[in-house]
Formats: sequence, structure tokens, C-alpha cells
Amino acid sequence: KENAPRRNVYREFYDETCRLIREQNGKDIEIEEHNGSVSNFSKVLTTILSIIEDEQRKGLCDIYVNISAGSPEYSAAAAIASMMHENVLPFSVNTKEYSISSEEDIRDAYYIDDRPVGLTVSTYDPRAMPKYHIEKPLEHLVRGLRILHELNESKSKSKSSNIVPLLKNEGLWFRDDTDNNRKQSDAVNFHRDFVTRWLEEGWVVKDDLRKRYVLTEEGLNIISTFYT
Repeated sequence: KENAPRRNVYREFYDETCRLIREQNGKDIEIEEHNGSVSNFSKVLTTILSIIEDEQRKGLCDIYVNISAGSPEYSAAAAIASMMHENVLPFSVNTKEYSISSEEDIRDAYYIDDRPVGLTVSTYDPRAMPKYHIEKPLEHLVRGLRILHELNESKSKSKSSNIVPLLKNEGLWFRDDTDNNRKQSDAVNFHRDFVTRWLEEGWVVKDDLRKRYVLTEEGLNIISTFYT
């Protein structure tokens, strides 16, 4: 109606998102609303952690966290919170098509007095974010894992007698080589120092058919991210 009060634009976006979720998943799906500052990193992190922990206590469902929907503070907090809990799967969604695409529309929306400004006209002073220490994976485990993967990819045998010399050549072997029964000792220590740790981290699984350890998706992510 012409004289009807205008609704809050953010509420309209929220309501439309809820409508799309119900359209895809059925009207009976439960949607919980959490209100709070999305520009305060600590508060956002607290809220996300609380939501995750509440859902885990229910034990009813898998937890997926969209880290690409929201403010930069939300995205950072969502990623960190997801990595603090097991069985929480962070994901992102890239834009396929924009509502504003033509050069003329971009200039109308993001230019002021023929100057490219974007959505932000002015900013507050920079504000330091709190730091949370996240351990990098141990270098010798990652580099050793990469050697295992390269052996598998080259169709070479990845048994201990093949991989241990490569670990030693790369300076990744920290055991004393003076043992008289070194061959047997190397096999035991390789399994203890590397394979057991890889299994604990979820980086490899045993392929009983081919009698070798192969990298999981997480293991592949590790070797493509760290110590490259």
C-alpha cells in the first residue's frame, strides 16, 4: 500500500532467506533466530560456539556452518568455531551471479560524484581482534605424509623399507641409527612415529586391498596447505 510503513530492509532479507529454506526443506523445518552484533568478533564467536554446543548436546543432527554468509567478523569466528569442534563441517558458497552486473548499474550503486567508493563511505578506526592460538601440524609429519603420497601417486611401494630412506634424506628421521637390527627397528619406529600419528589425525586410512596407507581428503588438504 502506498502509505504503509516500510519494513526494515534487513528483516526483509532475513524473511526471504527463511522463506527459501522452508521452500527447499518443507514448512515444518525449525529455524532459530539469534540476534546480536555481527561486527564484534568476540561476541560473534561466543554466539556461534554456544549454538554449536547446544546442537551437540541434542545429538540429533550433523552440524554445517556456512562461513561465507555475513560480516568478515562472522566469517572468521565461524571458521575458528568450526575447527574447535569435531564433527562440525564448515563450508562456503561462492556467488554464481550478482544482482548488479552491468557497468551502468555498478556506477549508480558504488560511485559517488564519479568516484568509485563501494558500499563503505567511511570507517571507524582499526580495532585489533583477540588472538586464539591454533597449532600448526608438525612439519616432519606433514612432509613425511607428502612423501607417502608421492610414492602412492608414482605407483611405487610405500612400505617402510622404501619410505624410511626418503625420510632420512629429507632430515625427517630423528631416531638413532646405531641399532644392530636397524631394518626391523626402522619399520617399528616408522609405524610408531609416523603412521600411528597420521591415523590419529585422520590423515590416512589403511587400504587392505593394496596393502598400503592412502591419504584421506583431510590428509590431501594438509599437504597442499602446510610446508609447501
